[in-house]
Amino acid sequence: MMKCRLPAARLAAGALSLALASSLAPGDNLRAREMTAGDSPSSSAIKVTAPIAGKTPAANSPIPALLAPLAPRSLILAGTLAGTRLVAVGERGHILLSDDNGHSWRQAPAPANATLTGVRFIDAKQGWAVGHDATILHTVDGGETWTLQNFAPDWEQPLMDVLFDDADHGIAVGAYGLFLETADGGKTWTKRRITDDDLHLNAIFATGGDTRMVVGEAGGVYTSADKGRTWTKRALPYEGSLFSGVAVGGTTVVVFGLQGHAFRSTDGGQNWQTIDTGTKAGLMGGVASPDGHVVLVGALGTVLSSSDGGASFKLTYRPDRLALADAVRGADGTLILLGDEGPKLMGALP
Repeated sequence: MMKCRLPAARLAAGALSLALASSLAPGDNLRAREMTAGDSPSSSAIKVTAPIAGKTPAANSPIPALLAPLAPRSLILAGTLAGTRLVAVGERGHILLSDDNGHSWRQAPAPANATLTGVRFIDAKQGWAVGHDATILHTVDGGETWTLQNFAPDWEQPLMDVLFDDADHGIAVGAYGLFLETADGGKTWTKRRITDDDLHLNAIFATGGDTRMVVGEAGGVYTSADKGRTWTKRALPYEGSLFSGVAVGGTTVVVFGLQGHAFRSTDGGQNWQTIDTGTKAGLMGGVASPDGHVVLVGALGTVLSSSDGGASFKLTYRPDRLALADAVRGADGTLILLGDEGPKLMGALP
């Protein structure tokens, strides 16, 4: 039986948390209605609407995250490297730091207790974290302290992921097509649309050079060759939800999602091949090493490892069967798994 402590109130707020608990449930609907073929955006180039000013955040102030001794045992949803430091984020606004490649963790204070679902750094000092209530946090000291850049619970649109190209330009994506962009380091954010539907956008990542990719609901794969100025909808042989993706190297990318579905492209997303993962567990996150090794993780303690750039995978399950949301590689190459009951050391990247 899968051990996963996800309160129902939080499950309704974001696709990532929902999938951790329900990836084996029948169907593939993460919204209130079923998607049909006619609901999906056209596979042709998507017209990007002109940016509009973001809504003013709600007047009510956020509650700071509680500093808790057991924070390293809480649900952790995403992680990244900040120089040689590991930074991980999760439920109740918990932000964890490790300076010994994941062997020990300590909690950093955060100005909001909203569940955090994504975190990225551009160097050892400067990074951003996003999450529920359209929360955006910023740090300039490697995650020791954070300031609030956006907090809008009245939007009812959780942010799921964030990506910055440099200290100025960044993009955050989330539920119901939420797409926020900044050109001043997050001092101001504007709303844009990259799809005419209100489909969840679950992850954004760089695939090399100026190319960016967003994946989401209803088999949504969107690529940009100009760092996010314009976007094209790519055809995928799948109409279910995708939760994330990893760039393997060159023009190779692997995307994955509900019920063990995964796909690989060697031409930047123009064409796709189905990957036989051997599992029906939802795949939530992953990491690739510079030499082409790939690890994907998901529900039921699922761990998929590849030594051929994601062309094929070996399936294993953690004995504790705890749900896994992401994986991150330490500065020494150690693999750390993130999910229910906090970070877990797995050892060297296979």
